[in-house]
Amino acid sequence: MNRSVLFLFAALAAAVFTLRPAFATETVVNKGVIDKDTVWSGDILIKGDVEVAKDVTLIVMPGTTVRFAKIERFGPDKLYNDKENHFDRAELFIKGKMLAQGSKESKITFTSAESNPKPGDWSALNFSGSTGNILEYCVIMYGSTAVHCHSSQVVIANNVFKHNGTAFGCKNLKDLPVQTIMPVMYNLFTENGGGMIIGGGAAPAVFHNEITDNKFFGIYVKKGGCSTVRFNNISKNGKGVILYKAKNLFLHDNNIADNTDYNVSMLEGQERDLAFPHNWWGTADEKEIRNKVMDKASDSGLGKADLSNFYISPVAGAGNI
Repeated sequence: MNRSVLFLFAALAAAVFTLRPAFATETVVNKGVIDKDTVWSGDILIKGDVEVAKDVTLIVMPGTTVRFAKIERFGPDKLYNDKENHFDRAELFIKGKMLAQGSKESKITFTSAESNPKPGDWSALNFSGSTGNILEYCVIMYGSTAVHCHSSQVVIANNVFKHNGTAFGCKNLKDLPVQTIMPVMYNLFTENGGGMIIGGGAAPAVFHNEITDNKFFGIYVKKGGCSTVRFNNISKNGKGVILYKAKNLFLHDNNIADNTDYNVSMLEGQERDLAFPHNWWGTADEKEIRNKVMDKASDSGLGKADLSNFYISPVAGAGNI
């Protein structure tokens, strides 16, 4: 075979290789229940609801990409149509345990399979009555409420949440015995509709996160959510922290500044007074601080947000350091 023919053959082979789909070797996971310990690696395509059964462990290896196909809302690819505790599109529903532990150099990605992805293309990593879970060094994009914890415990650390409807939500359910107590640390929540929702008696420890540039809110505490929120940067969101029927919120040692509407906003129904001392509000001018607060001073039906004993300079070491 002469040199010109060899060159042509090599060029054709290279072209064929180049034109191969990016996910040609992906593993397809259809609607169903994972009933034995399973390891995912490489490229995974989920086509419908997938449940990790009780007492079963799903391990997702570093570098894995998990893509969710967009399915009909509450259509035939849904396992459950309970609209109170489930979401309308495909979700990974964890009753057992999931260990998705990437690394700084080899992150795990959960995202949409759409060529033009949008928030809500898939629904959630939905934990229910589950303990011992890890989400670390993951990139989580285009979900509805991308990570949702119903009476579950998950280590949520060093992740990026981006382009989701809401990045993270948690609450307790009366019929499940597990209390939602978990660390949420060193994450970036950005360019989502909302950052995190804490409700229904859940008590996550929210430390050292960057919560920025989310369209509607950074943190929303409602209906008995009682979190500890310290050493976070909460900035450039529609509203920084919003409250609805919140009873307890330990909100200290944060930088909460430059949010578009309010740094703190009580919603209709937030009648309880709450105190949030020892935060930096972007200024040392008390009048300017109060201008970025919606509470009893603006609406007599609301409780009072006490922001006294504020810091006069930013909290050093806050955020995802």
